[in-house]
Amino acid sequence: MISEDAGPEELEAIAVAVHSLVGLPTTIRSLKRKGLRLENGKIIDRDYTGPVLEEVLRTGKTVRGVPKGGTYLGRNVAVSPIFSEDGKVVAAIGIVDLLSVLKMQETIRTVVNNSPAVVFLWRNEEKWPAEFVSENVVKFGYTVEDFISGNFLYGDIIHPEDRNRVKEELKTRIRRGEVDFNTGYRIFTKAGDVRWVNERAFIQRNREGEITHIQGLVLDITEDKEKEEALSKSIEMQSMLRTIINNSQAIAFLWENKENLPAEYVSENVTQLGYKVEDFISGKVLYGDIIHKDDINKVNETLKRSIAEGQGSFGIEYRIYTGEGRMLWVEERVFVQRDEEGRATHLQGLVVDITERKEAQKMLEIQRELGAKLNTTWNLHAILNMVLDACLQINGIDAGGVYIRDELLDQINLVQSRGISPEFKEKVSRFKADSNEAKQVWAEKPIYSMDFYSDKMAEAARKEGIKAVAVIPLKYSNEIIGSLNFASHTLDKIPWNIRNFLESIALQVVSHIAPVCIQADLS
Repeated sequence: MISEDAGPEELEAIAVAVHSLVGLPTTIRSLKRKGLRLENGKIIDRDYTGPVLEEVLRTGKTVRGVPKGGTYLGRNVAVSPIFSEDGKVVAAIGIVDLLSVLKMQETIRTVVNNSPAVVFLWRNEEKWPAEFVSENVVKFGYTVEDFISGNFLYGDIIHPEDRNRVKEELKTRIRRGEVDFNTGYRIFTKAGDVRWVNERAFIQRNREGEITHIQGLVLDITEDKEKEEALSKSIEMQSMLRTIINNSQAIAFLWENKENLPAEYVSENVTQLGYKVEDFISGKVLYGDIIHKDDINKVNETLKRSIAEGQGSFGIEYRIYTGEGRMLWVEERVFVQRDEEGRATHLQGLVVDITERKEAQKMLEIQRELGAKLNTTWNLHAILNMVLDACLQINGIDAGGVYIRDELLDQINLVQSRGISPEFKEKVSRFKADSNEAKQVWAEKPIYSMDFYSDKMAEAARKEGIKAVAVIPLKYSNEIIGSLNFASHTLDKIPWNIRNFLESIALQVVSHIAPVCIQADLS
């Protein structure tokens, strides 16, 4: 008879018997002493306890669930109490339910096999040789081996009238520093038929910023080539596919068609939103709860309407909150899963962060508005205020100033600024021509490093709380007339899209600033 003081030695016989019988990971402990953990026919730990074992000892009730901590975090377990003859809980024994893992694998396999999208991993080389292609490429008549062996190069199956356009569009996206690529074109099946496809690709760079691979989702849109771009619902079917999905920008979900969209599956790259897989699978976080309150009604209405209309897939854009509380714009492509009676039971979704795209649209609008305003005045301070007002609308840019060259004193002077303290403003109000800062401006190249400042000034910037800077020289008629200087107290570095925006602003405004400065000098 097991007692509440039983140790590993007394518990070993029953633990080994249960483990041999069920063949699953087994744990056991008594009320007052830690016990055993067994896996693969061996005792792994002789001083073991776990949160569910302890809960069962405390409550005396059998528990089936997913531990939120301990050795078996995130895996289904079943733990039952062991009672003495007088009905007192003296020990607890548990097994890890591997059947739930197998069920999840089957769910993933089903999602992939039912996906309309073919998944590719291409090398960034001529005609895009493939390193990986999902098995559903057979819908185009090809086998996986056709591409992996190199017998077929993807570029060769693209229609000749579309090939150069696709190639140039991809080059343009890469040149602009974009992270994704979306286009439609025609391909030839292995039988020689022409099919229209929509490709959504993600550009993969190494640490040096070089393009190494392109991850593509290719969807046959022949029957309705004008429908919204379709994102793949392909979920990991094997280790290579898992790597592609988890390294891509698209986060895969499988939701139950219920209020607030409880998740049955979410890909591991959900961490890019600041969440863990367990947050959604455990029910701790419901997807509907992270959608912006101003967008949730629109999302729910779109879901209901699209399902009622019998649509198989549809797209929607909305805002969500990350685990850190940041707001992001996302684009979601939803595929409706129905049972034999036609009822929508699940929703398979691919969620992509499109915040950069939204910010790019915002930047273009800011540039257009600034251009219109600049044509209304020749007052230097009014122009500089317009420039600062425009640039400080960009998320992350919270301080700025404009320097103008003073030929007489051989220095550059801060003539307008925002977002800095009076003390810091005094320290950076002017830089002599022989200073480290002025010399870098004369070098005519944009600067995005805190190395712009001399040691003394860098220390002052750190005390000011500045973490990142952008210094854009203003060049007019082959002469440097000043610079646009911006800073962030929140960003670790200025992102490429903001750099492009600031450099475009500099080109846009220098033709307005320079004539005013020249007129002032003549006066």
